[in-house]
Amino acid sequence: MSPRNLLTALLVASAAIALAQPPSPPPHISPEKLKELRAQKAAYLTSKISLSVEEAQQFWPVYNKFDEETDAMRRELGDMDRDLRKKGDLTDADATALMEKEVSNRQKEVDLMRKFHADGKRIIGAKRMVELGRAEREFHREVVRRFQERKEERDGRPGPPPGRR
Repeated sequence: MSPRNLLTALLVASAAIALAQPPSPPPHISPEKLKELRAQKAAYLTSKISLSVEEAQQFWPVYNKFDEETDAMRRELGDMDRDLRKKGDLTDADATALMEKEVSNRQKEVDLMRKFHADGKRIIGAKRMVELGRAEREFHREVVRRFQERKEERDGRPGPPPGRR
């Protein structure tokens, strides 16, 4: 592979890694606030997909396990990418290792998602699993919007005009 093709592949892989990772909470968020945010998320999702108490008792352990495993894989890949960038000059071997790790992690994510969907479908049904995905995206957008508003208030900068958020 020519150096130019390798560089292009590395840039594409790095961009894919960055885009695949959900934004990390700002470092100034305490573990207590993060725990509170997760509780708010669970309450929001439970309400949006109308989980009964019995369903929630079965569903949340499955959801939390899936969430923790996918987060761990993303962190691992991100850490590897950061370590290689800190190292400086990237070798072909480093780039190959990073690309292989990304493909491996993506396959693991797909496998985890298949299992999560099968388990979730068994517990709450396919329709509510689809509703869950929508509700997660809505919750994520709302959290990002609140973080941006707070940052703008702190920095004293106006945000985008209403309706552009």
